[in-house]
Amino acid sequence: MPPHASPSDIPTPKTAFKASDHASDGKTHILLAATGSVATIKIPLILASLSKYSNISIRLVFTTSSLLFLPPLAELLEISNVDGIHLDHHEWPRGLSSNPAEQPRASDIPAQEDDEETAIWAKIGDPILHIELRRWADILVIAPLSANSLAKIVGGFSDNLLLSVIRAWDTNKPLAVAPAMNTLMWDHPVTTSQIRVLETEWRWFRVLRPVEKILACGDSGSGAMKEWSTIVAWVAEEMGLKLEE
Repeated sequence: MPPHASPSDIPTPKTAFKASDHASDGKTHILLAATGSVATIKIPLILASLSKYSNISIRLVFTTSSLLFLPPLAELLEISNVDGIHLDHHEWPRGLSSNPAEQPRASDIPAQEDDEETAIWAKIGDPILHIELRRWADILVIAPLSANSLAKIVGGFSDNLLLSVIRAWDTNKPLAVAPAMNTLMWDHPVTTSQIRVLETEWRWFRVLRPVEKILACGDSGSGAMKEWSTIVAWVAEEMGLKLEE
């Protein structure tokens, strides 16, 4: 198998990300995310297509399970207009705990790990990553959205970076999700109920419904993520993007 992405590809930054540092760049800010679905393999294609548009800045948020379906993350950073990748450990560095009794002693943490996993939030007023990403973004697109992450969104969970961004989202900004899962998972009554919540109650969500095709598991039916080119075209129209001249 070819090498895939790892959380260690992007160590915790030494300085916190601040939306205010980018507020006057004149660009459309696109926050693109992926969750633990095989359709995550389409992310490089989505990025390559989006990179052809002018005056945009793309930042990526990946759940840990989505990394299995991505190339080493340095390759994505080489794509034009991709300006950052944000992972769970950037907001919750290893070695931190809400229980002081569980905090490791400094002598128990290897020097290089301590350097790479230093917390960048220390006091009230310091930037909090999921809030800064929400402030920065003009649109959030989650492609693909797995069955598990869909259930967590509707249940109000915020136990990773992406879910925290979603929970803190400004409902005046567009938020699109492209579900991707096995046909029987998509047809399950629980999924039907969850999609109904997004489409009829939480109207700031736009659900880019899946299509019918042969799935990665070999089953045939609905549940495959909407074609990546269609997703890009929707984003371009929604945000009024212009192709590079």
